[in-house]
Amino acid sequence: MKPIRNIKSVQVFSLTAETRNLTRAAQLLNISQSSVSYHIKKLESDLGYRLFHRTGQGLTLTDEGVELAQHVGRGLEMIQTGLDQLSIRAGAIRIALLPMFSSRWLSSELGDLIEQYPDVRLSMHNHNNNYAYMPEPGSFADIGIQWGKGDWNGFEVHPLWPEKMALVCSPEYLERHPITEPKDVTGCTLLHVDDTGMWEEWFDLNGMKMVHSQPQMMLEDRHFQLSSTINGLGVSLFASWLVQEELESGALVSPFCQDFKTSYAYHLILPRLKTSSPAVLRFRDWLLENRSKADRLPFSPSEA
Repeated sequence: MKPIRNIKSVQVFSLTAETRNLTRAAQLLNISQSSVSYHIKKLESDLGYRLFHRTGQGLTLTDEGVELAQHVGRGLEMIQTGLDQLSIRAGAIRIALLPMFSSRWLSSELGDLIEQYPDVRLSMHNHNNNYAYMPEPGSFADIGIQWGKGDWNGFEVHPLWPEKMALVCSPEYLERHPITEPKDVTGCTLLHVDDTGMWEEWFDLNGMKMVHSQPQMMLEDRHFQLSSTINGLGVSLFASWLVQEELESGALVSPFCQDFKTSYAYHLILPRLKTSSPAVLRFRDWLLENRSKADRLPFSPSEA
């Protein structure tokens, strides 16, 4: 048997064994499904035996796969315990971040954090809004930013500020698909990330029901959604402050020239099953205090 040279393959195997689903494992690891398949095949090649039976109903572990999963699970747990202890001792903070939130707000505020706590060690980990749904979120990050309604069990949840949604598209798309009233949106391609929850809420707010046969496109993340909207692929809903720059430059337009209510927001969340280090709690308190300084957002601090 060849030595296992790539620990990433072992990690991919462990999560695939837990989920029994290549697509779900890929989502949780923030890699492509083809990458998951590659790592599994590589590990099987190195070991010299198969780890999964592939059937029409999905994946099942072979006898060897079951035994390996048990050993790997215990090993990864020991490694994670050691990493957690070292991180707590060193004052490191692993933060699960949404890229668009990071680039458009958090990055401009971090200088204040570093000035207050010069010894802080930040480790940024991007996710596709799936941090709250990971089987073991504490092994991915100590604290995170999550977009949604705040209804996540097992987390300490802090909404950052109330949001307003803007319906936007490119000027060229609007010219091809005139939108003067809400019902006109039923003839448009809906762009979204994750699921259609925000669109369903928007249609309900405007006295309509979303028809799931309506053209739509699910994109990987908010940055891709933004570029796809600018390039005229359809209409999008964004937190209004996130697209102020594009609206002011004319890259995007808001057909209704108004924002809409939403139950969605950005939240700061901490896994309850994980003991937070003093450094993580300092970061939590700093961010919650700093949210009142969100002068780049289209509402007064007293609203937050």
